Amino acid sequence: MAERRGFRRLGLLIAAAPAAALADALPWPEFSLHGLADLRHRQIDARPGWIDGGLGKFRAGGDAGRFRIDEAAVTVQARLWELAATATLKYAADQRNPVDLTEAFVSYRPLGSSAVRFGARLGAFFPPISLENTGTAWSSPYTLTSSAINTWVGEELRSFGGEFHASYQFEGGDRVGLMAAGFAHNDTAGTLLAWRGFALHDYEATSQDRLPLPGGIGTARFFPRQAGITRPFVEVDGRPGYYAGVTAERPESYKLRALYYDNRADTAALEHGQYGWHTRFWSLGGKLDLPWDLTLIGQGVTGHTSMGEAIGGSHPVDFGFWAASLLLSKSFGSHRFSLRHDRFGADENDLLPEDRNGEGGYAWTANYNLTWVQRHQVNFEVSRVVSRRPARLQLGQSSRQEEVLWQVAYRWFF
Repeated sequence: MAERRGFRRLGLLIAAAPAAALADALPWPEFSLHGLADLRHRQIDARPGWIDGGLGKFRAGGDAGRFRIDEAAVTVQARLWELAATATLKYAADQRNPVDLTEAFVSYRPLGSSAVRFGARLGAFFPPISLENTGTAWSSPYTLTSSAINTWVGEELRSFGGEFHASYQFEGGDRVGLMAAGFAHNDTAGTLLAWRGFALHDYEATSQDRLPLPGGIGTARFFPRQAGITRPFVEVDGRPGYYAGVTAERPESYKLRALYYDNRADTAALEHGQYGWHTRFWSLGGKLDLPWDLTLIGQGVTGHTSMGEAIGGSHPVDFGFWAASLLLSKSFGSHRFSLRHDRFGADENDLLPEDRNGEGGYAWTANYNLTWVQRHQVNFEVSRVVSRRPARLQLGQSSRQEEVLWQVAYRWFF
């Protein structure tokens, strides 16, 4: 009997050995988690902002100081071999859902150091436009307030689809690349640009967001089927969009990026109070790492958007837009000082001149931040925007406004 038990145990060990060896051979995904918490105090001298349905250029208006948890976000990533799954969850003041997704995608990036590299990602992600918002949860290491371009990207642009990129590295270290993507669920991009215009803030829309449109400017009268909000990430016509671009870079030296974007939206489409906006534009950006720990970043976009069924070749809403920014940042140890200048504008040529969507303006943003123990950061920032938008006359306001925003922020990165 004892011998029989012994043989049985030996048989079990022999049978279990291959399974144990296989379990040891198969790697487990490597998980990482990082995020930020942002406490913010604001002092504002401005008209009601877009959150309040106004035509101010900041996120909020009024002259009273505010202190609150501005944002909390966490990014979870799982890596296995050459695949990585990434998801960013965010809480922010004024967000529709208390916690919601800003990005969620799977990426493929082969390991190695060959001259030719390929990569891809599939899911929901920011198009590769911003050269400033490179930090945790699409934050910027330079300023609290995003540029006019990057504010718009955060509000209305997201790729729900797939992107492929390929690059080649020369012997001198320079690498050039091509990228292309197909996407859906971005048919309403352009709504905020038309009826509110460019803005400057740091709110990124989430997957289920509803963003308010300005009231009192005649939108409901001219477009009674338009909802009082815009849903930035919906599909209304079943037609995919695309973008394609080129890149060039050398680590610790420079980075250049050019991209053409076209959502191919059907301007006659209307679904649940959301019109299709045919938005297309060129984006150009460059970053230079200069001596004395200086960084110079420049970005520009120029494009066109239209909405509504065309009559005689013209659309009910049809206008061109452009924006540009130049940022200079100086790092000295744990300190950083950044200064950015923005300019933006829009010209309309549509069937409804009463629906006034033209504008022009400029902004200055100055930021000083101190980071210690790599996790704690204090920011002091002031932004000043001067803009002219004739639609404000319908609200009994001057078309020209000057707005100033002071901010103090404590950021904890983990």
